[in-house]
Amino acid sequence: MSYTTDNPTLNTGVVNTLFGRRQIFTSVDVITRDNVISVVNEALSCHILNLCEEDYLYWYRRGLQPILARKKEIRPEINNKIVVNNANQVVVFKNGYFLTKPAFYVSRKEDEEITQKVKELNEYLYTSGKQQADNEVVNWFHTVGVGALLIEPNRENRPTKPVNVYSLDPRSAFVVYSLRPGNRPVMGVNMVIVDDEKVKLDVFTEDAVYRISGGIRGRMVTNDPVVEATAISVDSVEPNPVGEIPIVEYTYNENRMGAFENAIPLMDAINLAESNRLDGVEQFIQSLCVAVNCDFEEGVNANTIRQAGMIKLKNYGENKADFKILSEQLDQSQTQVTIDDLYTQMLEKCAVPSSVRDGGSTSDNVGAVYLRSGWALADTAARNTEDLFKVANKRFDKVFLNILKRKTGLEIDIDDFELQFTRNEMSNLLVKTQGAMNMKELGFAPEIAFARSGLSNDPLNDIAISRKYIDAKWGANDNAEVIDENRTDLVADGLGGEVV
Repeated sequence: MSYTTDNPTLNTGVVNTLFGRRQIFTSVDVITRDNVISVVNEALSCHILNLCEEDYLYWYRRGLQPILARKKEIRPEINNKIVVNNANQVVVFKNGYFLTKPAFYVSRKEDEEITQKVKELNEYLYTSGKQQADNEVVNWFHTVGVGALLIEPNRENRPTKPVNVYSLDPRSAFVVYSLRPGNRPVMGVNMVIVDDEKVKLDVFTEDAVYRISGGIRGRMVTNDPVVEATAISVDSVEPNPVGEIPIVEYTYNENRMGAFENAIPLMDAINLAESNRLDGVEQFIQSLCVAVNCDFEEGVNANTIRQAGMIKLKNYGENKADFKILSEQLDQSQTQVTIDDLYTQMLEKCAVPSSVRDGGSTSDNVGAVYLRSGWALADTAARNTEDLFKVANKRFDKVFLNILKRKTGLEIDIDDFELQFTRNEMSNLLVKTQGAMNMKELGFAPEIAFARSGLSNDPLNDIAISRKYIDAKWGANDNAEVIDENRTDLVADGLGGEVV
């Protein structure tokens, strides 16, 4: 679905409604050919509101921001429109920090058979295109708050690639959820605009795929946004070969807001301050002149004076001629203080680290700098997003495993593995290793020490690979002395008494 126009304009009508995308619900439990049109139309009325906001955020991140519509009443010829585009900076950082490396599956059990199946699962995950799709989904939900994936069996007869995974534009794809506890998905919808008046909708339920024709009114970008989309007729109904809803939604946070959405007023203020600063410089260079009691020769006007660069004056009587230049200059240092304050607040709201807060070179340790510079805040936000990503990915896993079982015969329980993110493996490495060594001295198992200290993102796999070295350092499990806590016949050293 394409939203590109040659000359996009700014939709200022949605600026005051950016509070996160609406989750779409229905009270209908079972979708049939008889009720699918009415349920889809009810969902579209909510989706169109999301679409307009998502489209605004998409173009805002691209640089189409309110400052470009700025108008000045005084000296309108000096009207700089500076787009700093901090929104793009936030999204680029979030994308790179959240997915430093592709996410992958790890085994949750120490079972060789399960571990081998997880390795096969990761191979299929790689060939399906999921890792590239994840990058696109993450980019979408950092921009507009929501991302979507489509999973389908590969139509080509390729044993090494039984599944295809694609990222969908959230402006065209959405999922409708049940109002019942648990809010299970009821249907997934992908909307394709054919022309200015026609739209095609693919509606996926667990049992069927409905091909629907409809109408649409309005444009994508913006002063004339999509104001209405209507499902009209069911063209065909096909069985769903997957047996699950193949569209999965991912969100950046529980409010379904973009990464920079709550800081848009600060970003607009920074754009305005930078534009006014440049206006001040330009107005100083192009200062106004005031002529008092001046009688110019015939044919001399402002343009003549500007070209000549000088003026000759003559006094008549008591009225002295005076020619002045208004040269008040903006205080750049105070302006920079204001911009730095706005910029710092913006980064804090977006959970993005900054060198502005470092305060130059200090003697603080790594942990203090990590907290003060905002890296701890960035990591906390990434972990929250990671939890939401894993919840949504469980729905992806159901579809993925269903297709693999039918096409390759691979069977593995969905609880035998989990999605793992690789992030910050080398940061604070000395602290992590010291923590692991301290837990070793206290008698913790290596799996616990590696996980609790943050030394490894996949403790079970890393320990399995390094088993002989771990046993050499940690000691083999067979040599560990097991003490029964219920025994009462242990004699305390040097006391000769019984320990009760």
